Amino acid sequence: MKLASPMCINFNYFYYSILILFLSGSCSSMLFYPTREMYISPEKMGFRPEKISLQMKDGTNIKVWIFKPSRVKAKASILQFHGNGDNMSSHYISLVWLVEKGYELVIWDYRGYGDSEGEAEKESILEDSKEILKFQQNRAKELGIPWIVYGQSMGGALAIRAVGEIQNKEGLLLVVGDGTFAYYSHVAKTVAERAFFFPIGQLVGFFFSDHLSPGEVADQISPVKLLVVHGTEDQIVSYPNGMELFQKAKDPKIFWEIKGGGHLDWMGMGRSDGAKKFLKFLEELVSHWTP
Repeated sequence: MKLASPMCINFNYFYYSILILFLSGSCSSMLFYPTREMYISPEKMGFRPEKISLQMKDGTNIKVWIFKPSRVKAKASILQFHGNGDNMSSHYISLVWLVEKGYELVIWDYRGYGDSEGEAEKESILEDSKEILKFQQNRAKELGIPWIVYGQSMGGALAIRAVGEIQNKEGLLLVVGDGTFAYYSHVAKTVAERAFFFPIGQLVGFFFSDHLSPGEVADQISPVKLLVVHGTEDQIVSYPNGMELFQKAKDPKIFWEIKGGGHLDWMGMGRSDGAKKFLKFLEELVSHWTP
């Protein structure tokens, strides 16, 4: 079993890709860093997820894992959009603890990741995202439970963009943007400045396309509640990016500032005070949900 950080977004690779940006003029390829490896097998962790394949409009098969609570009806179904590195076999571990608390976890691999077919490309992944949202909505409706969208880092950008574009949000209880951002150019600029120096950051921010950025549709999440979570010491997607996203959204919305928190590290696999706070928050939301 090869271990990888389940919450690490590979914007670090961005450091080595800046020159490619200027040579090729291609930004989309720099957003995604998929792998095909199995990192943390669910079975070796004691889980037996249902593994299914969904066919997208263009015929591409996308892989989905569904973790179900044992012997009880799920309180809600949580759809996880993971970060831009590795694949779901390293990312599910960050939220799978919620299954033992009575929640269903559904995670999927973007095209080009893991066993999903195709090549990773922003426009296609966004279209897939909307198809996955429809799948999740229909599934939750059949089960008679609410559903939640949880996006981490790049996954948060994809999730918020996709939810903002769909008209039918029936049954959707909550959208979470964890360690994410409003505009691709803004996060690219801050990463480049950290890796190199100010002028390069300005140039990267200028040339990096904001096409399909979540900030353009963040106000369309409403009337669904939006929770934005960001660590003040996030060295991957800096804190101002999360605040900018929050400011773009309409009520109902909540911002959780994780003082001293880094990138997606505040839950501690369900053991932290932050995780307990999140669980209590979920319990209250679910208790007031009516079909």
